[in-house]
Amino acid sequence: MKKSEAARGLARLSDIAALPIIDIAAEIRYEGSISKTGDNADWDWGMYTDENGEWVLMEADGPGCIYNFTQHRYPTSKVPVFKFYFDNSDTPQFEITPEEFGKKPPFIKPFADKFVGPEDNGRGPIWVVRSFVPMEFCTHCKVTSSIKLEGAEKDKGQGGWGHITYQLYDSRKGLNTFSDTLDISDAPYDFTNNSVFENCSSVKDEFKLSNNATHEVFSRDKGGVISRVSLEISGFKPDYLSQLWLEFTFDGEKRVRAPIGTFFGCEYANTPAKLKTALLTCDFKDENAFFLNSFPMPFFDNCSVCAVFTGQDEISVSSSVDYTPDMPYERGSIGYFTSSEYYPKTDNIIGKNSVIADISGHGQMVYGVISGEDIACGCEGDVRVFIDGIRSPAVESDGSESWGSYGWGFVCPPQCNPYSAYNGVPDINDTWSELRLCFTDSYPFKSRIRFELEHGCQNDGGGKHSGQIFCYMKPDVIEEHITTVDFSESPNSLTVKDRFENGIHNNYDTFNMRKAKCPFTVELDLPIENKGVVIKRVSLQKKNKMLAEVYVNGVPIEERKWFFADSNEFFSLLEDSFSVPGKYTSGKKRVTVTIKPLSDAWNECRYKFFALGE
Repeated sequence: MKKSEAARGLARLSDIAALPIIDIAAEIRYEGSISKTGDNADWDWGMYTDENGEWVLMEADGPGCIYNFTQHRYPTSKVPVFKFYFDNSDTPQFEITPEEFGKKPPFIKPFADKFVGPEDNGRGPIWVVRSFVPMEFCTHCKVTSSIKLEGAEKDKGQGGWGHITYQLYDSRKGLNTFSDTLDISDAPYDFTNNSVFENCSSVKDEFKLSNNATHEVFSRDKGGVISRVSLEISGFKPDYLSQLWLEFTFDGEKRVRAPIGTFFGCEYANTPAKLKTALLTCDFKDENAFFLNSFPMPFFDNCSVCAVFTGQDEISVSSSVDYTPDMPYERGSIGYFTSSEYYPKTDNIIGKNSVIADISGHGQMVYGVISGEDIACGCEGDVRVFIDGIRSPAVESDGSESWGSYGWGFVCPPQCNPYSAYNGVPDINDTWSELRLCFTDSYPFKSRIRFELEHGCQNDGGGKHSGQIFCYMKPDVIEEHITTVDFSESPNSLTVKDRFENGIHNNYDTFNMRKAKCPFTVELDLPIENKGVVIKRVSLQKKNKMLAEVYVNGVPIEERKWFFADSNEFFSLLEDSFSVPGKYTSGKKRVTVTIKPLSDAWNECRYKFFALGE
């Protein structure tokens, strides 16, 4: 039977075959300890206290799933109790302390553990506790800490860094409220040895390449799925990571062009290592290096895989491409495995983020590699991912290393777990390469994904960045702009001028903010074949817990309310979005949308409305 539905929640742990299926109704979200003032003080985490006096770390309305929880804590600090409340329960369904990560079911190894940071001349050690256990919810989710997570000083018993990444969905279909009785002890976490597809064959080859030579290692004039690509290089040299490239053509279009360093997950090889994750392996401990990529790569008509060498040596390579001639997907339901254009080692510019990738189309990002060379404050630059042109980042990280749930610099390489890895120079954090797999908490986009990386503490310049991201995607944009409302003519508006929190501190924007607290209503003319509506709002986020109901033709959206939990009084401009499920708009040429504020914090500076289609 052909697969046509994307996996959600717990199923994403094991249903690797569902990765290419595009889920246009999924959205990525993030809460974390990003400094509100734009500096590097990223160690305070907690938005407000709830009715129990607990510090709220994350709160969301609607169906969704938490995929990653990470927190940095000195083992000598006061012990927090992290509590997880699902679907409006008055009592937490799960509680855990830092000491219990990796031990308390279902937060067991390798899905959850502790990374113990280095002594670092007395500044450490520090625990970076993390979990990649999917935690599903159907209507609401709240995560709290029993104490305020703040500060960065060991002698004061502090340690407040942290983040949560999660997805929100258009329905609760396939989701079940998380329970501490969840048993994932038998769940797979290594997909590099056994294929998830049947009837696989291997095409093996041995070849030598000199400067600018190309060799085709695999071709097929019918449909199928590549399930694994592996290389072994004799007499390996670290420069080969940037000099040997792979090019993949699927159904007549070249969709991947990547150096093996990013394709297999590491651009730095001067420190011998074996980096093994759930789907990628880089092993260059010995003279011969081994590389493996197990992301499924479907095609319907034809495929070609070529190796291209740009170095001056002659390189000896053994290759193996595993594939199945079976086609378990419906044509049109999947995205092609696609790379962004490689971002080569590039001098960082003061005041500007490094734009690692900027792709138009729709699909989902499933992994990325970022690297730094001679970066001042090497690990401090924040990752920021912007989705569908929205000015506020959908994903951030309190430093480069926290994106991979490690933290505390890149000073003790090599490190790896099923979801992330890094390598670099021991005892120095200014030169490194990091991999983060997003096969569970993938980053869906409908029109564009822009992946940026800050350098130093505040884009201080110095050093070089490089990297690349990998997605399942199609090149067409599925958002059609319908109308914009900016309140410039509203008698009840106030002119506001401020900045978006995006790492660029001097870009001020001016908007007219509607002061009235009454509902806002607009009529939209839609293409009748639409699959839903996306509303993008600019507002001021000076107060937390902005909440509103959304109605279509007088019917409330039952799946969730429009809720934004956090606040920022320093960089107060926010752009967020709300997705109206297709069941409310499909088949309708004209609808009336009403947004009814439910909290005093709610405000609106601009709305943009988009119809979804494919």
